[in-house]
Amino acid sequence: MSSATQRAKAQRKLNAMTPYERIEPYLFLLPALIIFGCFLYYPFIRTLYLSTFLTNKLGQAKVFVGFKNYSDILSSSSFWNSLGVTLQFVLFVALGGLIVGLITSLLTVNKYRGVTFASATYAMPVAIASAAASMAFKMILHPTNGLINILMGTQIGWTTDPSWALFSVSAMTVWLASGINFIFISAGLRNIPAEQYESASIDGAGYWKRLFYITLPALSPTLFFQILINIINAFQSFSQIKLLTQGGPGEATNVIVYAIYRDAFFNFRFGTAAARSVILFLIVLAITVIQFSNEKRSVNY
Repeated sequence: MSSATQRAKAQRKLNAMTPYERIEPYLFLLPALIIFGCFLYYPFIRTLYLSTFLTNKLGQAKVFVGFKNYSDILSSSSFWNSLGVTLQFVLFVALGGLIVGLITSLLTVNKYRGVTFASATYAMPVAIASAAASMAFKMILHPTNGLINILMGTQIGWTTDPSWALFSVSAMTVWLASGINFIFISAGLRNIPAEQYESASIDGAGYWKRLFYITLPALSPTLFFQILINIINAFQSFSQIKLLTQGGPGEATNVIVYAIYRDAFFNFRFGTAAARSVILFLIVLAITVIQFSNEKRSVNY
């Protein structure tokens, strides 16, 4: 059947539809569109709108300033310091969470006594709220009475020393991210056919060769997905910064999300906070586009 005949047949079927049949698919989509419109599209458009205004303390747009909020932010040394801190944090958390999740998944891929308990332990961070984890780590990292300092016999200010604050918050976030990485990577490992490992063993391949030539290539779609999710989640990290360091000491942990919070709810500069939000969105979008453009080179399907 030619394409012209197929199009004519489809057009006749469309013409025979009742008005209700024409709008029926959109009625099923309507609830989802309403929810997305209220909680995603409208806030985004509102943020774009506010980013071009000076606002009052209630967040109401008062004076149109165009791109002045953006130019003020981009010319601020505080912003560039915040961007540098954010990129360090994201790199550490995204790669650290992926590596810890991969290692724990490899440790539990084979059956042995206690593997169920080990798997539950490695997956546990996914069920813990970041705020609750932050409060626990605040006690663990206490400079005098904290568990880590007691065990090490030191008095390091893990969250008050600029040299250690970002590392401490990042390490806690890596632990939180490791749970979801463990779950997805474990699922990916169990989908690799056992015959591939058996063939490689017969050919004399050891553990490390099987890991690098079978396991990691077969896991590449899962690893690609997880590194993307890790990056997005790391850019959105807030509660642990708020509860552990409040962006300090100085600006050592002043990531962009916390700078947005401080602009809006401490300084009541909602226009500037909105502009920072748009800049953060563009940064995450650019990183995501770059990752997808390299997908075919780095992922084996």
